Amino acid sequence: MKKICIVGRGTVGCLAVAHFLRWTNWEIEWIYDPNISPTPVGEGTNLALPISLYENLNFDSSSFDKIHSTPKLGIWKRNWGEGEEFFHCFPAGNHGVHFNAIEFQDYVFKLLENNSRVTCKETNYSDPNNIDSDIIMVCTGSPAKLTDDFDYKNYIPVNSAMVFQCPWDLPKFLYSLTFAKKYGWVFGIPLKNRCAIGYVFNSDFCTEDDIKEDVQSILDEFDLKPKLVRSLKFYNYSRKINFKDNIIYNGNASFFLEPLEATSTSTSDIINRITIDLFFMKKIDISFANQYYSNYIENIGSMISLHYLSGSVYKNDFWEYAKGLAKNKIECDFKKNNLFSEMMKLCISNDFNYDLNNETSEIGTWTFRSFKQHLDTFKLNETMKNLILKYK
Repeated sequence: MKKICIVGRGTVGCLAVAHFLRWTNWEIEWIYDPNISPTPVGEGTNLALPISLYENLNFDSSSFDKIHSTPKLGIWKRNWGEGEEFFHCFPAGNHGVHFNAIEFQDYVFKLLENNSRVTCKETNYSDPNNIDSDIIMVCTGSPAKLTDDFDYKNYIPVNSAMVFQCPWDLPKFLYSLTFAKKYGWVFGIPLKNRCAIGYVFNSDFCTEDDIKEDVQSILDEFDLKPKLVRSLKFYNYSRKINFKDNIIYNGNASFFLEPLEATSTSTSDIINRITIDLFFMKKIDISFANQYYSNYIENIGSMISLHYLSGSVYKNDFWEYAKGLAKNKIECDFKKNNLFSEMMKLCISNDFNYDLNNETSEIGTWTFRSFKQHLDTFKLNETMKNLILKYK
């Protein structure tokens, strides 16, 4: 019987093992370095993860307590554009999920480690080319540095985050927070026993003391008292070639775009599904797989850029810089006449009868309705009309 090897025991590695157990009959070798602690990232998700968890692990609302999870009913947005506050709500009957990443990783590992088709191996591996397996999926986290194998996403204006972990007894909201702030934006992820407040910013425009001062108003609003503060820097990138011979990259080993819109786990799920179509179903070739991956990443970048193109209620050097990068990104989309620019034309024309106007047609992770809501709320309709005229 053929074998697939999953490298890494973080959130993405766990999801990959569960996915291939469910959708293939191959043997799975799961290797990981026990001396490397998995990173607790991706705790706020969109609609893709609950579907994947249910399909692959029979995970439903009765399982929430096992990982201190809460349903995510949408995204609460504030201070973007001209400052109109709104909820990006999910369709009735659908929800994302907020979860404790470390508890999730431990929970899934215990579910899967004794499966008869899974062989777990603790090892300090170095090169995936030296692994004896028919297919290797590398889920080992962010690279130490960006090499020529990666495309650096220079349209993303933020490169740092400061995360405040705040214990509480009960969740005070069931939406993810996405609040524009003076030096970037703040996310809020409500779990049953704590709330993560993260300030995402560009370290060239402010200091960590500036961030601590600016985030205080949100901590006060929700009566949050941080017990743990963590700072990190990051790159925004994706692989130039993500599917190479029998090696696939996933999670941060494949890509990272800042957490606006919580797209990391859904993108990882897309990579798993492409892998099935490529290697197991043989419905596509490797060139198509890499092109689909590249287009998907760029569409997510365009979703993110729409936020920065709208600007915020704050008028300063950071927001001028962010708007400039976003303008270049969106103009590039129109020059290419890609699927994202076609969606913008549909939104402006209000063509609700077009085929894309259904909940299964998405660009990035947004449907037509989501794009339309954001264009209207961000007051970007006139900007898009001008781009349509400029590049028609």
